[in-house]
Parts: sequence; C-alpha cells; structure tokens
Amino acid sequence: MKLLAKIILPLLVLVLCGLAARAVIANRPEPSTRPQFKTATTIDATRVKPESYTVTLQTRGEISAAREGSLVSEVAGTVTEVSSDFVVGGTFYKGDVLMHIDPRDYQIALTLAEANFAQKRAALAEEQARAEQAAIDWRKLGRKGTPSALTLRQPQLAAAQAALEGARGEVQRAQLDLERTKIKAMYNGRVRAKQADLGQYVNKGSTVAQIYSTGRAEIRLPFTSNQLRYVDLDQAAANQSEVTLQAIVSGETQEWKANLARTEGIDPASRQLYAVASIPATFDNPPRVGQFVEAKVTGKTLDNVFVIPRAALREDTKVLVVDDFGTLQSREVTVEWKDADVAVISGGLTEGEILNLTTLGSVTNGMKVQATVDGVAPQVERPSRGTGGGNGGNGGNNAGGDPSARMQRLKKMIDSGEEIPAQARQRIQARIDAGETVPDWLKKHLEATAK
Repeated sequence: MKLLAKIILPLLVLVLCGLAARAVIANRPEPSTRPQFKTATTIDATRVKPESYTVTLQTRGEISAAREGSLVSEVAGTVTEVSSDFVVGGTFYKGDVLMHIDPRDYQIALTLAEANFAQKRAALAEEQARAEQAAIDWRKLGRKGTPSALTLRQPQLAAAQAALEGARGEVQRAQLDLERTKIKAMYNGRVRAKQADLGQYVNKGSTVAQIYSTGRAEIRLPFTSNQLRYVDLDQAAANQSEVTLQAIVSGETQEWKANLARTEGIDPASRQLYAVASIPATFDNPPRVGQFVEAKVTGKTLDNVFVIPRAALREDTKVLVVDDFGTLQSREVTVEWKDADVAVISGGLTEGEILNLTTLGSVTNGMKVQATVDGVAPQVERPSRGTGGGNGGNGGNNAGGDPSARMQRLKKMIDSGEEIPAQARQRIQARIDAGETVPDWLKKHLEATAK
C-alpha cells in the first residue's frame, strides 16, 4: 500500500496541475485589438490652374569679332622696326604703325620719279612755247585760212601733256609705295597671331599677322526646328530683339546684353538655322573673343496652359494626379514646351486638379496618399468609435464623415441626380473590393445604379 501511494500520489498531482494549467489557458482574457488601416504615402502636391507662359529659348555659341582678317604687306622688303604692341595678344589702335619695312629703295624710286616728272614738265613748257611761236609765224606769213593742227604743233603738245601726267602718276605710285613701308592698323584691335618679325624679309602680298577688332563683337546662335516653332527669328532680328548672354568667369556668373542683328541660312550638316547677335563695345568688361557663352532669347507667349515643375513629369508625357479618394492616378498629358526647369502642359489637365510633385519610384494606379497641397497639410481621418450601424448615410465605420471637399461634391452630384463618371465608379468599386472604408450612402448608390 505504501508503495502504491508513493506512485499514484505524484501522478495524481501532475494530472491535477495539467488540468489547472489547461483551464487557465482556456480562460485567458482576449488581448485588445485596434482596427487596421492601410498606410498612405505622404506627398507634396499643388492645385493646378491655367496661366500664360512666355517661352525662353536657350542656345549657346562662341564670341567672335565683327572684323577679323590678315594683315598683309603691300610692298617687299626687310622688316626694320616693329611696334612693342606687335605681339600675340597685343592691343593696338587705328592708325598705329605696327611694322616698318626698309624704305630706302622706295625713297630712291620716289626721287627718280620726281626727277622724271620735272623733265616732263619742262618738255611740256618747251612744247607750249613752240606751239605759240608756230601760231605767230602763221600770222606773220599772211597766210589765209585756218592753220592745221600739225602746223600749230597740237599733237606734240598733247603728247607732252600725256607724258607729264604719266610722270605725275609715277610720282604718286612711288609716294604710295613709300607710305606702305609703314604697315598701319585700320581699326582698334588685337593681334591673334603673327608671321613676321624684325629682320625678316617679306614679299608683296605676304601675311605678317592675324588681327581682329576689339570693337563690336558677334555671336552665331543655332536654333533647332523645334525651337523655331516658338520664335520668328526674322521678325526678331528686324526688331533688334534683346538676347541675354551668360558665362562663368573666375567662378562668378557674368551677364551681357546683345541684340539679334540678322539670320543666316540653314546649315546643311546640322539642319539648324543660325542667327547672329551683335554685342556692343560699351561694356566695362566685355566678353572676350573665343569665349563660350549661354544665350537666352525671348520667344512666344503660350496662353491657357499649365506650368509644372519638370520633375513632376514622368516618362516625358505623363503626370500623377490625386483623385477624389486620395489615390494616385497616372495621366497622359500634352507637353507643349519643356526645359530643364519647367514643363508647359496644354492638354490632359483640368483646372483645380491636384498634381503630385514628389518624386516616387514604382507607382500603381489607386495607390493611397496623403497630399500636402500648396503647403497645406491634409486632415487626419480617424475611425469612428461607435458600434452603431446603419442609420443611412451617416452610420458607423466612419461612413459619412469624410471631410474631403471632393467627396462632398460627389455627394451633391448624387443628390442632384447626376450620374457618376464610369472611371469614378470603377475606383469606388475597387476601394470596396479592397476592404477600404466607403460611405454607406455611396455603397447604396452603386448598388441601386448597378444595372
């Protein structure tokens, strides 16, 4: 008996403990639960409205001098002197003598030409005296009639006059050649490159330097066929329309104003039309020749369009709008113009629609969002704590308390007997199928108008 008690009693205790534990587990209190709601993505958005937008065309080009070319020697000889400004990058002014060519041969030629001119002048005077004497002799002889031209030595006199004019021309040419031994600047400018220097012999017609003007400058600006839709370059050139030029110099952005001067033909290689802008020489710090600059030209004004940030454009032709139920919907739009900063939409949007401005990755239609519209944060919807049900449109489950202004307008449409658009019906039904909260009055309307 004692052995039996020792075995049965512990087993009995274990069974009783197991039954007690099972009873405790079976009667444990249920944990409190909270209703589960789908999370919504927070985005920034704006309410679009139509406006006017003036297109600014951006292009670029290289500054070039209005005048540039070769400095050519018009006589042959040895370079005997050069100006201190006759160096690459040197600045000169109109009339400055940049180079001297040995003038001695041309001085001698001038002396000989002047001597020959003096001889011809003396010969003409002698011939004039002979002609006068011939006329006197004719009268003394008492001959009747008119003496012939040969008798009066008129051919000899004309030949002497022609010889004198030829000698005069030789003097002028010799003087001009002597003057050309001084190579002068024809305008204010700068030396780009030089091909001759002190002691070098140059031939007539030899290029001694490449120079360009430091006065008015020009810039050729290319425009694509798409850009030409928004500007009439011929009219702009006729009106001397303003062009803004910008370049970064020493880490700072500098700006200059230019004017469209003329248009050129279409480049056969690039199929672009070039316009030439003129840059006056009145700036304290004008752009340098060869400098690369950005140019902005004012184009046409587009009316009744929507101007949105370029970042809001997806796949170049789509945007994301927030519908009446706070979900994102992809929308195809017509892009009239776009640049690095903005996109101008001419079709696909309606005034008052909410446009997403936040850059999102993968997006599906119907994605729930909370939009901060033009800096105004969204109202937070809280679930109803009541358990009562169905009192028509304003019962439990937060059915009728939607604060959205768009939902209110939808309610007004139903109350006035208007038909809900097919897309809106599909979105509402998708929301019901997903288990989201939809007002009872909206559910009833869908059921009543399902057929």
